[in-house]
Amino acid sequence: MNFQLIDEFRRRTNATYEEAKYYLERFNGDLLEAIVAYERERTRGSGVHTGANRFLYGIMRMVQKLIDIRLVITDKDFKAFPIPLLLLILLSPVWHILVLVAILMLIMGYRFSFQEIHDPNMNLENIVERIKNKARESN
Repeated sequence: MNFQLIDEFRRRTNATYEEAKYYLERFNGDLLEAIVAYERERTRGSGVHTGANRFLYGIMRMVQKLIDIRLVITDKDFKAFPIPLLLLILLSPVWHILVLVAILMLIMGYRFSFQEIHDPNMNLENIVERIKNKARESN
């Protein structure tokens, strides 16, 4: 996140640093989208980080992080197969089978590594925002 971008957001909206950081992160540094969302929230009269809203935002960031961190399985031909960490957590009830499969794959020459791979197409906040907008339009 660029400090000049945060200052520009603050200059145009008279927002706090926390609000500027929140909206710029939420819209991946897009200043115009962040300002529009900030003004939309301000006109509705709801705060950015109030009680349950702050908690849900924290949960969404944690789930997004679990989606971005991936177990990358590389075969002998260096083909990479990224698997989101969230999927591994969801498959934890069958962990004993996963361990056996992983040991078998290691014997066969596969390599395992964890990498943070951000996919702009899989942005949880944008998905939730679209669902909220659709719900507002239907009412």
